[in-house]
Amino acid sequence: MTGINMGQMLLKAKEGQYAIGAFNIFNYISAKAAIKAAEDLNSFLILQTSVGTVKQIGASQLIEMLNILRSDTKVPVIVHLDHCKDVSLAKECIDKEWDSVMIDASEKSLIENIDTTLEVKCYAEKKNVTVEGELGVIRGVEEEIIVDEEKTTKYSEVVEYLNATGIDAIAPAVGTAHGLYKGAVSINYDLVKKISKNIDCPVVIHGGTGLEDDVFKRLIRNGATKINISTALKHAYIDACREYIQTNNEEYNPLKLDAYVESKIYEVVKKHIITFNSVDSVTR
Repeated sequence: MTGINMGQMLLKAKEGQYAIGAFNIFNYISAKAAIKAAEDLNSFLILQTSVGTVKQIGASQLIEMLNILRSDTKVPVIVHLDHCKDVSLAKECIDKEWDSVMIDASEKSLIENIDTTLEVKCYAEKKNVTVEGELGVIRGVEEEIIVDEEKTTKYSEVVEYLNATGIDAIAPAVGTAHGLYKGAVSINYDLVKKISKNIDCPVVIHGGTGLEDDVFKRLIRNGATKINISTALKHAYIDACREYIQTNNEEYNPLKLDAYVESKIYEVVKKHIITFNSVDSVTR
């Protein structure tokens, strides 16, 4: 079930003062767990696929699997390509019927970022696919993307970038980071608020794993409408595998292991949906 594109979904979240969780899934188990949590809470859901996951599984095989999983869902589920720096891969996923893609040209100059984003946006529009872009550079580790130093986003550049590209969602660098946080987090809430208040384009927050609930809620109050969660799902998956094997070290039943892992990922997704205030967002 879809019936609504990501841009429309995020604008509805902005109006309702909640955020939609965008969860980076990496296999059948993680996708199934995320969908079940969203259905149980009657929440909109964004399933994000990293470039690494697309390459590992294959674009055709991955979208077929996700389409099967969401074919009978009771809530709208968007499939979104996360942090893609390769224009050709972004176009391939658009052709394979991803609902939305993120083109990340944030390491380039503003003009080059605009040109790259605009190329993908023009291609995506023909197939009714939405596009997310990034401005500024978000630090941390996201699979093969490693950034040691953040490049802060300027509001004036946001205005120029959005006016030139007309994208459907913007991910500014506001102090969050990919991966796990080390030390205190300093977030530019004022920038989130200024963009949200003055510009229609929804604001996306990358690097959600590890933020405290009050930080999430403050970001949402200031206008964040999409919050990405990746590392938390990976940790839940690996930790659950370890826990189950250590506790049942003489058992050889993969189905029980899979069920245990799925339940742990389900709890992570459920917790974030509740924190993001998107419970019953489908019928509000």
